[in-house]
Amino acid sequence: MKLEGYERSSHRSLEALTGPEGAPSDTGRQTEFRAVEGGTETMSGETLLVEAYAAVWIILFGFVFMSWRRQSRIDARVAELERTVSRGQAK
Repeated sequence: MKLEGYERSSHRSLEALTGPEGAPSDTGRQTEFRAVEGGTETMSGETLLVEAYAAVWIILFGFVFMSWRRQSRIDARVAELERTVSRGQAK
């Protein structure tokens, strides 16, 4: 598609949003901020932030603990294999 095609397409899209004269069309959308009254907010943002950080730390500690346990088992297995190999070479 050539540049003129893009230009015409963008003008049509702009007209659909604003109307042919450039004034905002009545599409049922609000263009200004209005605070919601009587909302059902039960927790503050601070509480949610603290809970999110706590969840991340718990997941991190869980991951480190599981990695530590796996590494301990691997170390024990390597030590057992080293003993087995050294006994095999001694024969």
